[in-house]
Amino acid sequence: MALPHYTQARASTQLYEPIQANLFEVTVFTPTGDDTGLILEHVRSIGGLNNLNPTVDAVGQKYKFSDRSYAGMPGQTFVDLAMNFTLNLNEANGNYIYTTFRNWYKLIYDPLTAEMTLKRDYVGSMIIVQYNRAGDIYRKVTCKDIFPTGQPGWADELNYDSADPVELAMTFRCDHWVDENVGD
Repeated sequence: MALPHYTQARASTQLYEPIQANLFEVTVFTPTGDDTGLILEHVRSIGGLNNLNPTVDAVGQKYKFSDRSYAGMPGQTFVDLAMNFTLNLNEANGNYIYTTFRNWYKLIYDPLTAEMTLKRDYVGSMIIVQYNRAGDIYRKVTCKDIFPTGQPGWADELNYDSADPVELAMTFRCDHWVDENVGD
């Protein structure tokens, strides 16, 4: 016997699927032309996606004893995406993911030579897709003109008490994006 809280809920009776936070892929296109598939294999997490819809605060005016409220301007029109990557060594004992992002950052600012380049030389792009359990994409976010906002750092502390693999944390600034919800 099915209970009314199940039979009268459309999400239940029409067998709607829940959105799962672990069904996603992030493809990063660096300006240095690195292997996007290899970078994809090392993406662990991405955050900051709530900022794709910036907050618009209310602003107020007063006239005598009454208040009027209006929508203000967005506080920011960029997105900072925080990403974590796993790190491995290749057959040449090279830390290839760290090297990829270090070389990208050196296009922005090389700390050894103080050389800097123009934005057209250091921006890349990123595509974030979310999909259901069958692999059907329901959301695609294309981030254009992205760049790392900090030097990649991965081993700030070495510790004999930890057996956890080392990860790389990076933040990317994005000024322009297209957010497509496929089913809408």
